[in-house]
Amino acid sequence: MQYDIVDESDLAEFRATELVPSRLLERINANVWLLMRLPVGVGKSVAADRLLLDPTVYDRFDLVIYAAPTWNIIRERKIVSGAAKSPVPWTILKPRPKDLCGDLDAEWTELESQGCTALAKATLCAKCPMSARCGWPDRYRDLDGLRLIFCTEQQFILNRTLVYFLKRLAKADRTLVIFDEAKLLDIDFDIALDPDELGMMRDAVVAVTRPGGVKSSTSETVTRIINWLINCHDRDATEYVEFPHALNQKAFLIQREGVAQFGDQFRYLGYDLGLLPYSDPTSRWKEGRGTFHFKARPIQQTHLLLLSAHLPAKYAGHRLGHGKIASPFETTQFRHSETKIWNIRNRSGADSYFKSNRKQILDTFALLIARNIAEGRSTLLISRKKSKRECADYLEARIRAWGVDVRLVPEDYESLPKNPSPTIIPVLHYGILGVNDFTEYESAYCLNSYYVSQRLLNDKIVHSHPAEFRVELLIRSGPQRRRYVEVAPASGRDLDHSYLGNLYLRKLEMDPVIQAAGRVRFITRPREVVFFQMNDLDREFPQCQDVDSLEALREAMELPRPADFDDAMRAQTVEILTSKGWSMAKIARWYGVHRSTLYRAIERQKCRKTPYIDNALRGFATLCGAKLDREVA
Repeated sequence: MQYDIVDESDLAEFRATELVPSRLLERINANVWLLMRLPVGVGKSVAADRLLLDPTVYDRFDLVIYAAPTWNIIRERKIVSGAAKSPVPWTILKPRPKDLCGDLDAEWTELESQGCTALAKATLCAKCPMSARCGWPDRYRDLDGLRLIFCTEQQFILNRTLVYFLKRLAKADRTLVIFDEAKLLDIDFDIALDPDELGMMRDAVVAVTRPGGVKSSTSETVTRIINWLINCHDRDATEYVEFPHALNQKAFLIQREGVAQFGDQFRYLGYDLGLLPYSDPTSRWKEGRGTFHFKARPIQQTHLLLLSAHLPAKYAGHRLGHGKIASPFETTQFRHSETKIWNIRNRSGADSYFKSNRKQILDTFALLIARNIAEGRSTLLISRKKSKRECADYLEARIRAWGVDVRLVPEDYESLPKNPSPTIIPVLHYGILGVNDFTEYESAYCLNSYYVSQRLLNDKIVHSHPAEFRVELLIRSGPQRRRYVEVAPASGRDLDHSYLGNLYLRKLEMDPVIQAAGRVRFITRPREVVFFQMNDLDREFPQCQDVDSLEALREAMELPRPADFDDAMRAQTVEILTSKGWSMAKIARWYGVHRSTLYRAIERQKCRKTPYIDNALRGFATLCGAKLDREVA
């Protein structure tokens, strides 16, 4: 595949021509659903701010909804932060303030899990002593006339009809939805209607069919639909289904009746049933025990802009059920010509192997950190979340043993200095989102690998499909040990599932890795990056150099073996201390080792001609020597 290359010499022109509001709006109008695949640092956030601040956007659309996976990302928007004034009336859809709910929060959470938020607002909020300060139950009351709404993607998960709901309340016709990062696409859109829950819903509707409650005609329609959902065969699941939306106007009455009759077994299904007519008939099916399934995607019949650093267009199209989505930069590679990238293509970084290989892996990265400290370069580290603290503790102890005080920070990033320090090193985890405070760090090293399991891959693709369409996907190791997916032989040959499996595998594994390392802006600034993946990274990073082992990485980066560096540092310490009149016995006691250990280290250092040892020692040894002078003064 041919790629267009955009490097630092082209970036300013690219931003000025492709990321300005007029060009973005032109593409949105032409394509309706648009993916802007822009690596971290290229200008995605700036482009979003400019678009939201441009009055011509609101000439084209009556309502713009901006959604992001975290509040950190939303608070960075200039309108929200107060750095710029919105050209139109706007608001933020905030989550329920649980801290104000106090003792009522447990009840609230329980009713929310049952889909009974109308009942919770009418009963719990009415008796809440903090209701005067809260205002959350009335958050939808004054949307008329608003043109811009900010919210988290979680709002779309909780309410799949959010776009229709907001359009109606804001009296809007033409709507643009912007997903920044678009993590929403990774959730399961499957809705399961349990026959027992359907029966309770039907009985609750019938019970409130009276004056002031549900109309008889509405009740009859709902009863007929629910009976059909309970009794129909799988082959009938694709038939057209209508639904009286007026039912949800009586949600409070139905929820109150359902909870009164069935307690915590009741789940209000009115909103789920309202999505059924809009679902793709081919996505509906019925499993053996009678549960009715269908796909309920939260985005339909609206203009859509996806902003993402590493979201493949084919993956996005499949997740949205749309097939294709326009992606003008799908074959564009962004890079900085001075950035150096290595990828350790070795299994030792995988979760199942890391424990037994931890010492030799972290020792190599300790050398890189020591070199950076000597050169005055700052370092960012990345690990699996569960290994983050362990890695930080080991590296901190290892480097301090060489004579330099360092501090590794695996949490509480707010404590980091405003200007990066070579000796204060943050440790992020894969999957971190909405954190842009590492743009000045000069290096990013992945301490281990990030992979997904066969189980997760199968759950994402095939386990939410009818049994007759399910196959078993296997993750294999191909040429040069690269990971790929194939259908299990017992499942029969299925090229479509093999294709989807490989598409999903790459997205699920590489997206968290690139997002985390991208915090240092290595695409647009000269940086040094080390990945640790059994994947081909040439598609994303044409300057990436693959190495097969830690030894190969050390050779490529001109680093000595850790054991040789240990000997060299001990020999230097002995030299410094003997020049101050210390005896070998005193030095050994100070070191906490036997004299013979020091003698052997010195002899090994004299006899060994180790490549790169002088380069590695230069600078770092000076730092250690200065610290040693202070300690023994």
